[in-house]
Amino acid sequence: MKKLAVAVLVFNVVVVGACLVGLAQELPQYAEAPLAAGLKAIAAALAFAGGALGTAFAQSRIGPAAVAAVAENRENFVSALIFVAIPETLVVFGFVVVFLL
Repeated sequence: MKKLAVAVLVFNVVVVGACLVGLAQELPQYAEAPLAAGLKAIAAALAFAGGALGTAFAQSRIGPAAVAAVAENRENFVSALIFVAIPETLVVFGFVVVFLL
């Protein structure tokens, strides 16, 4: 049940974030309006927060497995390091979206 709740929460954040980004992009004629600036700020925050939460969720599962693999065989260190670093791209993408908005 907890996994379903997390999945629904993540889905809702993604949908609301996409709607806010679309709404913010539809308001170029009101570039000076506070509403457009506020929507862009909310969309940027959701993009970054979504990437950070996704990374945290992925690394919470990958980290212990990587440590266990390295504890059994030290030759797995490079593979474990790569698997731990891959989810960090989600944060980088969220950070890029913040600057694009």
